[in-house]
Amino acid sequence: MSISHNKYQPASKAAAQKQTITPETVFSVRAASNAVISPDGTKIAFLRGEWLPGEEKYQHRLWIVDAEDRDPQPLTRGKRKDSAPAWSPDGSMIAFASKVEGEKGNNHAQLYLKNVQTGEERQVCFLPNGISNVSWSPDGKHIAFCSLEGEPQPQDPLVQHINQGRHTRLWTVRPDYDVAEPVTPNGLSVWHYAWSPDSQHFGLYYAMGPHETDWYRGQLGLVSAYGGAVHQISQLTRQAFALTWSPDGTRLAYVSGEWSDPDRGGGEIFVHSVKDNQVRNLTPGIDWSPTWLQWHPDGQRILCAGWDRMTGRVALLEESSGTLTTVSDNFLLGERGWPHLSATADLRKVVATHSEKYPYDVWLGDLPIDDQSAPKITWQRRSRLNPLAEETLAVATTEQIHYESVDGWSIEALVTWPDKKTSDINLLPLVVNVHGGPSGVWQDDWDSYRSQALAAAGFAVLRPNIRGSMGRGVAFADAVIGDMGGKDLQDVLAGVEYLVNRNLVDSQRIGIMGWSYGGFMTAWAVTQTPLFKAAVMGAGISDFHSFHAQTNIQDWDMRFLGQIGQPANPLSDAATYREHSPITYASRVQTPTLIVHGDKDACVPVNQAYAFYRALQEQKVPTELVTYPREGHGLTERKHMLDYMQRTLDWFKRYL
Repeated sequence: MSISHNKYQPASKAAAQKQTITPETVFSVRAASNAVISPDGTKIAFLRGEWLPGEEKYQHRLWIVDAEDRDPQPLTRGKRKDSAPAWSPDGSMIAFASKVEGEKGNNHAQLYLKNVQTGEERQVCFLPNGISNVSWSPDGKHIAFCSLEGEPQPQDPLVQHINQGRHTRLWTVRPDYDVAEPVTPNGLSVWHYAWSPDSQHFGLYYAMGPHETDWYRGQLGLVSAYGGAVHQISQLTRQAFALTWSPDGTRLAYVSGEWSDPDRGGGEIFVHSVKDNQVRNLTPGIDWSPTWLQWHPDGQRILCAGWDRMTGRVALLEESSGTLTTVSDNFLLGERGWPHLSATADLRKVVATHSEKYPYDVWLGDLPIDDQSAPKITWQRRSRLNPLAEETLAVATTEQIHYESVDGWSIEALVTWPDKKTSDINLLPLVVNVHGGPSGVWQDDWDSYRSQALAAAGFAVLRPNIRGSMGRGVAFADAVIGDMGGKDLQDVLAGVEYLVNRNLVDSQRIGIMGWSYGGFMTAWAVTQTPLFKAAVMGAGISDFHSFHAQTNIQDWDMRFLGQIGQPANPLSDAATYREHSPITYASRVQTPTLIVHGDKDACVPVNQAYAFYRALQEQKVPTELVTYPREGHGLTERKHMLDYMQRTLDWFKRYL
């Protein structure tokens, strides 16, 4: 590695004392995200995320580091939230979105340009609803971005009707001008887009409806870069992601699968011929989950990256044969659960954020792309954002395990152990943490405010990648469809049994927790078994009928409660909705359950928390309901995050 650790040893035993990780620790560390390499491969721009003193919200600011291992330097300052950095083709400028406190349009992110040589920064244009998803045209003449259309809906009275909503349109602007021009017409929403190599067209993944749920029904389309009608070219039954053009502009590659979350997805790699509309699956039956693609200039190979079980993989895919050659494995890629790279056009240099025992840093990879024997990426670290944490934090050990579940399926999981010795007399209490999605995945990365804080408090933590998870291919991910709370719960229970049978944890002190889909699984688990002696249900579903009535992603429950290609209907399939709802079996619950939820959650409405709380309360089951004002589907304010984690620790300490 190119960045060395402190060579000096502690002078005394006291100096070597490691600091225990607590719920407050997360507010003292920084993390890199959205790393992008300059076209010539000499510089890397990235976002440095951190909690500024006295601020309630997390801040992202733009930084830069030389590829030859110089110290990272800030490009922006002050109270702001930067996002979506994109290099100009000549490498002189970075376009990015930024929400700057105290400036015009500060309620929404606006488009900015930063000259990396002079440091000059300027706002390019103003969009009343802000902008996102920034990219330069290959010829450098335009910058593209997305922006929400229309005025916010009046709240008094709040009127809803079919097709009501605000669409997300694609726009472009000339970098030396101040007026943006719409590319797509109002009346459809653009979710992902990619410039054609000649800068004359866009490939789109778009939906006709304006709502988040319409993402599940999206299609591929083409539109002129100068604006016009969108021409649908696909007949997708699943979602698409990671659009990328072949160098000659004749083919569009993408990843497709059935996913729960609109901001990422892993699956099989398809190529769509724009000339004859022929579609080919290049990776049928692939046993990992690609989620990022970029063509090689020869037009014959595609570099792909994605989830591979609990880590990351990068591979070269031959279009003609479908042959995959791994160029990097056992190396975590990307932050926020989305493995991705940034690469130079020739693919010789790539950059990613990577985590091991500490939050994500920037790493540079050299890829000898034309090595005919076995090209392998050589990774070198290019930032060290948390030297103090690396030297002083007592990071608990995390072990990867695998065990057999129902149907003979092998399930992989992570176990984080507290710094204690176990014995038959003094077995550890266990907390099972179920991930969200269900198209999520646990990876062996920095998991500061959950597993580490729990382990520091004396709990072993089991994080199983149950069926439905990414990282094991489409068949494994699809196995949860129509069976939520079925064999995926058996996967959880098999993991607990594995640890109990080996006298590693106490069978009488087992708890369960999770957020979103993990919150549903928590509520479901305590209705199905008395095994768990404490539970923390975070933003979970308790009643699928009322969830469908109020959520902004009603297509999700229809797809995941139904069968592949046959969505369920809450009216004609009412029994299915009842059978999969924890509230149906709430009379069985004996487990003390803490319920936490964001008060403004549009994805899983807060009524789900109230319903389960009321059911447990009326049965005299120990329960508490905590709702957080202003919060959506994830907690964002410092005091709320701290409160949630401290309550979680206190709840498990009380009942385990």
